[in-house]
Amino acid sequence: MRFTFPGLARLSIVAAAAASACGLTALAPAAAAPADASTSTTAVRAAATAATAATSASAAAADSAIPTPAEGFYRQPTLQGDRVVFVAEGDLWSASLQGGTAQRLTTHLGSETHPALSPDGRWLAFVGQYDGGVGDVYVMAANGGVPKRLSWDTGAVRVWGITRRNEVLYTGATERGEAGTQLYLVNIDTGQRRALPVGQAADGALSDDGQRLYFTRNGLRNDNARQYRGGAIARLWVMDLDSQAEARPLVAEGSNDRRPMPYRDAQGQARVAFLSDRDGTYNLWSVAADGSDLRQHTHHQGWDIRHASISGQQVVYALGADLFRLDLNASAVSPAQQGQKIAFTLGSDYDQVRRRWVGKPQDFLTDVALSPDGERVVLTSRGHLATQGVGPLRRAELGVPKGLDNAGRCRDATFSADSRAVFSMCDFSGEVEIWRLAANGTGEARQITTGATAMRQHLLPSPDGRWIAHDDKEGRLFLTDLQARDEAAATREIDRDITGDGIQQMRWSADGKALAYVRNTSNVYRTQLMLYSVTDQHAHQLTSDRYASAAPSFSPDGQWLYFLSRRSFVVSANGAPWGDRNMGPQFDRGWKVYALALQPGLRFPFAAPDELQSASAKAQDEERSNEKDNKKDKADDKASREKNDKVTSASAKADGAAKAKPAIELNGLAERLYEVPLAAGNYDDLRVDAKRLYLLERKVLKQLPIAAQETKAETVAEQVQTFELSADGKKLMIRKVAAGATAPDILIVDAGPKLPGELDKARVNWSDWQIAVDPKAEWRQMFADGWRMQRDYVYDKDMHGVDWLAMRAKYAPLVERVTERGELNEVMAQMLGEISLLHSAVRPGDVRQSGGEPGWAGLGALLERDSKGWKISRIYSGDPELPSEAGPLAAPGLNIPLGSVITAINGKDATQWPDPTEGLRGQAGKQVLLQLQEPGGQSRPVVVTPVDLRRESRLRVDDWRYGKAKAVDQASGGHIGYVHLRAMGAEDIADFAREFYAQSERDGLIIDVRHNNGGNIDSFILEKLSRRAWAFWQPRSPAGSKPYPNMQQTFRGHVVVLANEETYSDGETFTEGFKRLGLGPVIGVTTSGAGVWLSDGNWLVDKGMMRAAQDGQILADGSFIVEGKGVTPDIRVDNPPRATANGQDAQLDIALAWLRKRIQEAPVLTPKPGPYPRPITQ
Repeated sequence: MRFTFPGLARLSIVAAAAASACGLTALAPAAAAPADASTSTTAVRAAATAATAATSASAAAADSAIPTPAEGFYRQPTLQGDRVVFVAEGDLWSASLQGGTAQRLTTHLGSETHPALSPDGRWLAFVGQYDGGVGDVYVMAANGGVPKRLSWDTGAVRVWGITRRNEVLYTGATERGEAGTQLYLVNIDTGQRRALPVGQAADGALSDDGQRLYFTRNGLRNDNARQYRGGAIARLWVMDLDSQAEARPLVAEGSNDRRPMPYRDAQGQARVAFLSDRDGTYNLWSVAADGSDLRQHTHHQGWDIRHASISGQQVVYALGADLFRLDLNASAVSPAQQGQKIAFTLGSDYDQVRRRWVGKPQDFLTDVALSPDGERVVLTSRGHLATQGVGPLRRAELGVPKGLDNAGRCRDATFSADSRAVFSMCDFSGEVEIWRLAANGTGEARQITTGATAMRQHLLPSPDGRWIAHDDKEGRLFLTDLQARDEAAATREIDRDITGDGIQQMRWSADGKALAYVRNTSNVYRTQLMLYSVTDQHAHQLTSDRYASAAPSFSPDGQWLYFLSRRSFVVSANGAPWGDRNMGPQFDRGWKVYALALQPGLRFPFAAPDELQSASAKAQDEERSNEKDNKKDKADDKASREKNDKVTSASAKADGAAKAKPAIELNGLAERLYEVPLAAGNYDDLRVDAKRLYLLERKVLKQLPIAAQETKAETVAEQVQTFELSADGKKLMIRKVAAGATAPDILIVDAGPKLPGELDKARVNWSDWQIAVDPKAEWRQMFADGWRMQRDYVYDKDMHGVDWLAMRAKYAPLVERVTERGELNEVMAQMLGEISLLHSAVRPGDVRQSGGEPGWAGLGALLERDSKGWKISRIYSGDPELPSEAGPLAAPGLNIPLGSVITAINGKDATQWPDPTEGLRGQAGKQVLLQLQEPGGQSRPVVVTPVDLRRESRLRVDDWRYGKAKAVDQASGGHIGYVHLRAMGAEDIADFAREFYAQSERDGLIIDVRHNNGGNIDSFILEKLSRRAWAFWQPRSPAGSKPYPNMQQTFRGHVVVLANEETYSDGETFTEGFKRLGLGPVIGVTTSGAGVWLSDGNWLVDKGMMRAAQDGQILADGSFIVEGKGVTPDIRVDNPPRATANGQDAQLDIALAWLRKRIQEAPVLTPKPGPYPRPITQ
């Protein structure tokens, strides 16, 4: 099949047609709003079909046209008078509110976002990435100038405005340590910062007099879900700063209300405009300053307002890729009025749209495969393919269909049986299909499969060149006949996995007559070995679901099928239930190597010799010798009787017969099982040649000779990521683990027991490879790829009732407006939000960044500016019994008192820096000399070791957690314990083991999963909490030792769980399970509602990601839980914003009170032994 249409990857080439059908020509705000969700499905599908049918010639013409000033993608506007500043191309731009050509204000490689103009128009504050961080507050003159840094939060920073007192209002990480953000004011002139007394604030705005704060409580941080109604719903609140009164809701809750914008109407009355989705779409609304007189100002349907800013009664807002202006007074008089689109163009060279070179494709490497002849490898990186050998052999970059330069993505490339072609999963046609490309980079690509209804995932050509085995995301295994004349009938389904785990580890027999693979036959997490016979066209299960099996590999002679199976269960730790923190027996090194005899009567090559086998072997050798002699005699006789032209044909047939592999005898195959006499290990992969087995065990490649009594595998190479044997078993490809920023070594060596001493000649020299990419084409491909992934990954195949094809057509025209990678994320986030699921974050990918700046470093403390330097007001501290976990200023032996002032850093005056971290740049993990002046006046030097940003953040959280645990211990007199879980990963189960068992004899326990961002260990913890003591062991002890429980390691006290709106994902699963298992009450507020677990396997071509919610949770009655709703607490207790900022914790207080009462009502009693039995009577 020849390539004809570019399909989804070029959907936007006919953006005009699609936009017209969807009403997206200008995202016009007319009353009819043709771009709204009411657009007819027929029109949408027609537009999508028209786009898919666009020819590659049209695509090439569109991209090759000489650019003219055009509309960009406009975001995050700020307004002051007649001037608007917005974000485009990752920079800040200034323009008139009337439109026209915008002027670029920033040019830095990093992004500048979230701008805010001052009320007098002099200053422009924004979030910038100037100094190597992920974002901090900067300010510059509104007309341009050198930016001045105002914050050193390094992450989670957003600017919301500038007050009349020249203070920038922004959100940053909390000083208290718990997750979330806090509102700060930082003075533009002095740099002095103060925290506002409000917790849980996602954004904010001050009244003109600065006495009233309007802010948004909570709201989704990273997810994209339209009409979300879970526990983290965005709520609009107000707080009077001139009193100590608690904050209060400004408007009735039940919808998402955010981005407050105070203003005065034409009558001079104070009002607050804000964004709300209370009508199903984010529109502009307003209320009086007291929350009364609710008004709706815009009536868009299907397109959310994403950002907005106000000046006077004028509002500018972002919708789609455009900015709109609206007079609030006019809209109040005429409610049907909508905003007016502002027509901008960018005076730009559109540098990020130009064709560019990716200097390190190695960073995007996804696959490496060895050619059957062992001469070359095919590399798959950033969707591009190249073949290369060792030494001076040239690198051949494989082409794409004509007119489609850089317009598709290829995956999972592998060579054809003759090594002359490469087969790969490519999306040139709009779906992921199998394509054939010449391995030397010449000729045209040819499409092999058609009609994909789900993403094809893996492929494997047969050694005889006739078949390609491949599977798709629906778990279907296909076989495509490359010799079939009827393309429609060439591909057939041969097996299917229904568990969701898919087909894995396909391996062909040497003659192409059988395909081995593994898949699940039941939901027990144990893959079974399968064999498909091309001859009888049936799939046969070779192993049961009692044990997991993996990595099948045929021997070259066609007699054996080797595989790995986890059948060794030797206890490696905790062989009995006693001992500290015993969480159960552990079974390390459980995988062994097994073999199935493919024909009856074979002698196992690892079997120890004995007298019977020796005689049998001798008889078999004699029989084989006689057969060879007979064949030779017959061939000679035949050659003497036939003519030369027939002699050649006969010889060829005889050679073919000699090479033919013995047929597999399926009858009784599963019972012809042998175990290779090799110790069990943690093996990951297995390959076989004629002489040895190759095994990968925890990045170490080992080999075991195939010979009797061989029982020890020897190391071939270390730090191995993957390996592969050539078809004839003579060559071995090794892909090493990447070391730092260097490209991983790829070696092609002779197969054997050891690597050659000199590896330079065996190394594939690919570190100089560079790839040219067309950003526009790549963005189109990623948009289409992301759309497909959601279609094939989301747990509900009907996409929550959303017409997903219509969504593709709706958002595709916006991709044509994209001028940098961050804008593509915005488009994809909007499209993803249509499904209304959590676990729906969009990760950035290959965005433009600055580099070369020394890294951030901190001291694990809260520092305040002082006339002599920087005063230490708080030192973050954790468990004092873990000195290795102490922060830089809390290290053993330092004994630094609070109030000490850092007067010098490495001998330099500390007052010279606007923040002490400036004097610590690049010093994380290194010794630094500080000069301290202590409160008593004495001065002394200390040497400390600063930490990086991640460790600093952890120190803050540890300080908060330890403070909570200490408060609980003191308030309860040591009777109640406290465990906080920040997430649900490997580090957190270790944390649980350390903290839970340390408090296992308490009368009560508080498990705090507030701000828990998820993971997958809920069942571990629920299992431990479900253990019950049904009896006790009483040791002999004259002193009266207490009995200890059976089950061991059981917590016998009363337990409560604390949860809040920031409890997310597996934190919620744990909370819901805790409730349903009746383990105790949940105290707090409703959780986020992220109940459908995600897939992190759907990477985009540049390492970006559109996360997909893949696995829903249901009860025994089939009803779904958690998702979109959250977990409702048994005892609802809110932590109000001001009280939270002041360090109060009502939820913890109620938990303590409930446990005290419960302990009093049902005390935990330790049994005392009764009379000892006297079975023998006198």
